[in-house]
Amino acid sequence: MDGGRGAASVGALILAATLTPTLPAVAQSQSGPLPPIRVEAPPEKPRAVSQAKPKPVASQARSASGAQKLPPIDVGGARRSARVAPVRSAVVTASTVSTGTAGAASTGAGSAAFAAAVANVGRNPTDVHGYFAGRISTATKTNTPILDIPQSVTVLTRQQLDDRNSLALENALAYVPGVTVAQGERNRDQITIRGQNTTADFYIDGIRDDAEYYRDLYNIQAVEVLKGPSALIFGRGGGGGVVNRVTKKADGETINDLRVVGGSFGRKRVTADFGRAITDQVAVRLNALYEQSYGYRDFDKLERWGVNPAVSWKPFENTFVLFNYEHFRDRRTVDRGVPSFGGFQFLGENIYPGYPLPTPRSAFFGVGNPSVRDVNYSRINMDRAALVIDHTTEFGLNIRNQFAWANYDKLYQNTFPDQTLGQVSQQLNPALNGLSPMTITPVGVARLDGYLAPTPRRNIFNQTDLTYKFEMTPEIRHLMLVGTEFGNQWSFTGRDISRFNNPLNGPRRLTTPFWAPTVYAPVFFDNFFDTATRRWNTNLDIGSAYVQDQIEVTKYFDVLAGVRFDSFHMRFNDGITFENQSRLDNKWSPRFGLIFKPVEIVSLYGTYSRSFLPQSGDQFNQLPRSAASLAPQGFENIEFGFKAQLLPTLLFTGAIYQLNRSNQALTLTALTSVLANTRTQGAELGLTGNVTDEWQVSLGYGNQDARVVSSNSAFNPRQPFLTDVGKVNPSVPRNTFSYWNRYDVSSFVGGGPGVLGLGAGVIYASSFYPSLDNRVIVPGYARIDGAVFVKVTENISGQLNIENLTGAYYYASAHNNNNIMPGAPRSAYVTVNARF
Repeated sequence: MDGGRGAASVGALILAATLTPTLPAVAQSQSGPLPPIRVEAPPEKPRAVSQAKPKPVASQARSASGAQKLPPIDVGGARRSARVAPVRSAVVTASTVSTGTAGAASTGAGSAAFAAAVANVGRNPTDVHGYFAGRISTATKTNTPILDIPQSVTVLTRQQLDDRNSLALENALAYVPGVTVAQGERNRDQITIRGQNTTADFYIDGIRDDAEYYRDLYNIQAVEVLKGPSALIFGRGGGGGVVNRVTKKADGETINDLRVVGGSFGRKRVTADFGRAITDQVAVRLNALYEQSYGYRDFDKLERWGVNPAVSWKPFENTFVLFNYEHFRDRRTVDRGVPSFGGFQFLGENIYPGYPLPTPRSAFFGVGNPSVRDVNYSRINMDRAALVIDHTTEFGLNIRNQFAWANYDKLYQNTFPDQTLGQVSQQLNPALNGLSPMTITPVGVARLDGYLAPTPRRNIFNQTDLTYKFEMTPEIRHLMLVGTEFGNQWSFTGRDISRFNNPLNGPRRLTTPFWAPTVYAPVFFDNFFDTATRRWNTNLDIGSAYVQDQIEVTKYFDVLAGVRFDSFHMRFNDGITFENQSRLDNKWSPRFGLIFKPVEIVSLYGTYSRSFLPQSGDQFNQLPRSAASLAPQGFENIEFGFKAQLLPTLLFTGAIYQLNRSNQALTLTALTSVLANTRTQGAELGLTGNVTDEWQVSLGYGNQDARVVSSNSAFNPRQPFLTDVGKVNPSVPRNTFSYWNRYDVSSFVGGGPGVLGLGAGVIYASSFYPSLDNRVIVPGYARIDGAVFVKVTENISGQLNIENLTGAYYYASAHNNNNIMPGAPRSAYVTVNARF
């Protein structure tokens, strides 16, 4: 590891964060006139006949979980339709919110204006009503109506997460169209977005959160899913899209919420959310979690806890400082599911596929000596701190700096099935000018493998954004963003391969009858001299600059254009062979979108964007050997779509797209790796929000076809039909559908709003291949969920969630052909919310 370069990078980042508070003073000292640009608010344009402002929905009042209830806040100079909620593009800063709130008695902590300003500075979704969110900042780094963003966006609000009892990120994403939740070897979040598998495209408040672990939602206000390449905002990766978690901020509201969950498989969970204004300038908030749960799989256990204090400070009228720190621990049993059975390959061609091995859904395949939980476990200790300083000058320039540091102490250890049972194959034998004898893997025997893998990481990032709104003519208005991002990431990837029975010369793998899948033979992982052992250190320096312009060209057209430059310098050291390698990539990532608004409530858009991913991969563990000489992978997305605000808080969206990925390193078989080009073509529909005051919906449909279109794979004389061209990408169901409803039925029982509600949902996914060889098919499934909501008093409420109402046996996810996870049986969970 290059310690000097790493230390210099860290020093530069700390210096940047230290100098940030001086920016307002410097900016104000330069605040003279700026001809010929006029920065005063533009005149209002004619608007359609106004309608009454939407009433709050029955379930909109702030719940014990802290769901937002603030009405939309009109900001100075923003163009708001009198008919509906959307606001045309405008800079929404702390100062505009604070001074633009009609009738606000105070702008200090504890006021509605303070809360709204913190939400904007913290880049939380705004204009939130139940399941509906009208504006977000993540897609453009400016508070922009979703209607004016030329990209597919899904926002899961806090109320929607609570209503579905989504406790972790994997639960929340199950209802997002175009997103498939993969198994992640049961030690991390792993998803497929638009045919692109990722373990790293996760963010928290817009900062990269790419370590491998399971993310809880106890301190999260909303989850935002942006689809398609987003390199202009986020940099490398994100080829299929990104997932951003937005944290709960110290907004000055008085919050004393307690939430307790209990139910099937011994689940016990409690979360707390406390917040208040300390003075007119300071607000604090504390979120905390503890959970201990078991599962439907044999030997499964989970224990996690976290604490997240946050502070908001307004030292001056146009300046905000936000700070938060999180400590989070998670330890769980690692269970990688069941193997597959059957299938026939002839000369490399799949004649008929295999399927998951039919076993009891609780059966654990692995080693349990001295106990399953001692051998198979994952643990992470995560610490993260973030500081945001936001200032708006007198002439309207917004300066925002965010510094974040995170340390992830991660390790996992597991044993798992690694071979398909009863798989038949036949090859040519060129020496005999004929066919080789058929081979068949053991029919009644499962083969087990294992390893131990420490994967710690440390991230340091600093982002600085300058945002300015101006107009060149009365009809052409600009919202300009200029920014930089600097970062350093250190990672270690270790791996010790298993030895069974004897630590020196015991077998690497062990077999067991599939009807006795849990083995109690001793297993050892201290194998430093094994050829598969890893001791890899990587140190990555990142430097980026970007510019974006949101241009309003009359009331009918908007243009979004921008470009980002990334310098990606990675250094690699192998602690066993002492091999040192490095690679420097400099890449440009453009983005262009055109929006046409025939009427105020409808937008039609087309967009083009590009992104890249270095050959080191998501987790920087592919640079050794030949990867260091390979050019980065590329992503190119072309998308056309529409968004329509059918009602003031009901959004209907749709998109068609083609996503091309080039120079992708793929593994066709255990012995064959290739560089390939893949293409995903698809369409999505979504409907989210409030149909009536009583009825809220979240509906999504996705259709996608992701496959290899070309590669450099060589001809195999033993398997002449073997090719990756035409193969379907793993974990990509052709069709996905989700539909969740909540209906307030209080009027039927003579109660007030929110006294009694019913929820119902369905998740459907068609069949998919768990590996690129397409030799195994995971069947499709449909799962039906339900819920009942009761308000006992103004301060106490409860809900019952039932997942898989019909008790269907299905397979929920997979990592490869032999790590396939059965879905949970019928499960019931009771939640009690208390405010005091």
